[in-house]
Amino acid sequence: MELQNAVLLSVRALGSRETRQVITETLSVSEAFGHSVLHLLPQLPSLLARLSNLLRRNHILSNRACRSGINSSWSSPQYSISNRDDKMGSVSLLLLLVGCLGTGTFAANILYINTVASPSHFGWNRALMYELAARGHNLTVFGVDSEPNPPPNVTFILLEKVYETLYSDPNMETDFFEMSKISPFSMLQIFDDYILGVCEIVLRTEGAKRLQSYPPDFGFDLIVHDYLGGPCLAALAHHRFGKPPVVALTAYHGPSTAISLTGAYQYSALVPNHVYDAMEDMSYKQRFINFLVNMQEELLHAYDLIPRSNRLLRQYDPTLPDIAEFNSQTKLVLLNANPIIQFTEPFMPNVIPVGGLQIIKPKPLPDDLSKLLEQAGPGGVVVFSLGTNVRSDTLGDARILEILGAMEALPEYTFIWKFESDKMPRALPANVYVRKWLPQNDLLAQPAVRLFITHSGLLSTQEAIWHGVPIIGFPVFADQFKNINYCVARGGGKRLSIEHVNKKELISTIREIMTTESYRTNMKRMSVLFRDQPEHPLDRAVWWIEWALRHPDATEMMTHGSRLHWFIKYSYDVLIPLFAAFALVCHGLYFTVRRIFRHRKSASKENKQKKS
Repeated sequence: MELQNAVLLSVRALGSRETRQVITETLSVSEAFGHSVLHLLPQLPSLLARLSNLLRRNHILSNRACRSGINSSWSSPQYSISNRDDKMGSVSLLLLLVGCLGTGTFAANILYINTVASPSHFGWNRALMYELAARGHNLTVFGVDSEPNPPPNVTFILLEKVYETLYSDPNMETDFFEMSKISPFSMLQIFDDYILGVCEIVLRTEGAKRLQSYPPDFGFDLIVHDYLGGPCLAALAHHRFGKPPVVALTAYHGPSTAISLTGAYQYSALVPNHVYDAMEDMSYKQRFINFLVNMQEELLHAYDLIPRSNRLLRQYDPTLPDIAEFNSQTKLVLLNANPIIQFTEPFMPNVIPVGGLQIIKPKPLPDDLSKLLEQAGPGGVVVFSLGTNVRSDTLGDARILEILGAMEALPEYTFIWKFESDKMPRALPANVYVRKWLPQNDLLAQPAVRLFITHSGLLSTQEAIWHGVPIIGFPVFADQFKNINYCVARGGGKRLSIEHVNKKELISTIREIMTTESYRTNMKRMSVLFRDQPEHPLDRAVWWIEWALRHPDATEMMTHGSRLHWFIKYSYDVLIPLFAAFALVCHGLYFTVRRIFRHRKSASKENKQKKS
């Protein structure tokens, strides 16, 4: 009520030239807001002028409370914020201010870039996009995916035909069974080639050209980008739009993927690299290989990805600074990680773990799936899905027949299989139901679901742990091996090979997990720990993004490790001279002792000769 009374008093005083003073007095009576807005007052005139320009370019201000109130007042250029005597301009200013005060943070104009060609990455990012929109921010999203009916303050600009171009490229490896045989060294190189290959495709799209056509003073308050797609559009936009603060994020969970952004260290003895198939307790040979894999990743960032990105992006903007400089200016990295659900390793201060932010409150199931669960027998339901990249209909007839044979041999269980086409090599058993798409999170939340057969993708693994459902993992490539290895180590699942899937082995594994309570108990325990957080990961992600908006010039969370040469960061410049000095001392001692012994031996020989 105190704030409302102050606003009413301010409205009466709007004819005054001292509008700024009135607003200050209005703000001073409000102590109920979690975040201070007073520090933004010096920037208020320029902020409002920028927002006015945005509105004139037909962009909707992302504060739902004030959209209807200010659009009509500011849609015409004749209303200028700089004219403090203009009563209508003052009314518009006050309406904007009051509407923005609800959260203590001004509604921001956010450029969101997602060039990772993966539907699962888009699903993860979409959860954050829509939550930011729900908090009143305006998002302009340039991405390889889009949705037809987004919220009114989310504008999708499609980077068109990236998937089609990518998968039609004969040089692009898309045989996931072959990729499962690739060494970690080759996998890291494939990652770099993939990032740069997608970037080349993206930069040729009409969507990317549209971004480059935006005026440099357009007024983006923040750039958010999925950094697993490389710098690409984000670096170009950062340079073009006056270097606004940058928040990097990804649906992936490997901290080492952000080494060029955060200056993070590689802990080779502590945890296996995200592409290396090993358990946490590594043998000496595995630690040796892991060390080499980590060093390769570090060197690929420094001597392959960054130089090649510089050459590629400077074809579109020759004035672009070094990509290493862009990376080092990243304020925060939001990582899809959580120490409860993966092998633990230290994070840099500006790495914020938001693992599981895509897991929202489950929605009611579609009628057909709801009836299936109601009619399921007492044995329970098994959900089978290989995610969005590995399609079940590409497994081949031999593997599909083995899987169907195993399901048929277990009539006490109901199987729901995400199968992307209508072609089956045989009729479906009575206890097997296929769907081209499944609401996976909603299904896993159902008590009747007692087992999840998965490709061990990160998002799927997180959802299974969140809902306490044991898993059978069929890892295919990249981090999927690490994900299922963790679940196996915690007693929450079993690992099998999808390439060499065997009917008898699958039957025995399903039966073991369904009849052994420890698997479910262990997953339920992890679920309790995973859920027991001060806030939902999505709320945490939004809070930190708004933190970057409130403190755009803050550098205290950042380390200078991203600016250090890898040779210095790992103290090789200290260790090598140290070991060299140690070797010289040992060498000197060796020759000194050797000379003393030779001298004594020679003296002893002379004494013997004299005696004889």
